[in-house]
Amino acid sequence: MIFREFLSQISDAFFPRICLACSCVLPTGRPEFFCADCFCRITFLDGSLCPVCGVTFPDSSAGNHLCGSCMEHPHWFDFARAAVAYEGIILDAIHRFKYGRDLTAGAALAGLLADFDFAGIDFSAFDAMIPVPLHIRRLRERRFNQSLVLARALGKKHGVAVDFSLLKRRRFTLTQTGLNKSQRDKNISGAFAANHPDKIRGGSFLLVDDVYTTGATLNECAKTLVEAGAKRVAAMTAARVL
Repeated sequence: MIFREFLSQISDAFFPRICLACSCVLPTGRPEFFCADCFCRITFLDGSLCPVCGVTFPDSSAGNHLCGSCMEHPHWFDFARAAVAYEGIILDAIHRFKYGRDLTAGAALAGLLADFDFAGIDFSAFDAMIPVPLHIRRLRERRFNQSLVLARALGKKHGVAVDFSLLKRRRFTLTQTGLNKSQRDKNISGAFAANHPDKIRGGSFLLVDDVYTTGATLNECAKTLVEAGAKRVAAMTAARVL
């Protein structure tokens, strides 16, 4: 143990860890990925929210209540939650993770998701976590599925198995970036298929993805699982668009 600590100190001396946002040198011996100033600039999603889609009401004193979108357009998932807002430092970290293959940024996002206090959520009620799958063509481009990285961190934290075999993306789709809600819904429609219906039937599952924008992708995944016999489907993301 003493030798390991010595090696860690040597490593920190020659290769100091830096803040993912501002690149300042971080204190040695601490696991954080952001300096204190940058960490304070991250918006954590707590307080009043919509109990279905999880959108927050920062200026409301009315407590949790359904948002207009969920009243008008019901979802296939029971609820969706996110840890932080998709803006600034977090937006940059997600782009570096997904498109720049920055695994350090991925580790930071996984930590934020896994350590966030999702009040009132009973993780033991889920049979498995399912990362939103990538099409094989996209997987070959990126070399990893960012949602699987996040799901493994969240599953390890809460003692829930991760099963990426239950859902597959059977159709290659355009990136959802830049599309409005109706375009996103149309683009993702029919893109997923369920595997092993015997494992899905009657089960409760937690979908995991990196960002909740309009909820179109998560909703389509939930629809696929429910139609395959799932009893309950919920969703969690590291970030969401406010």
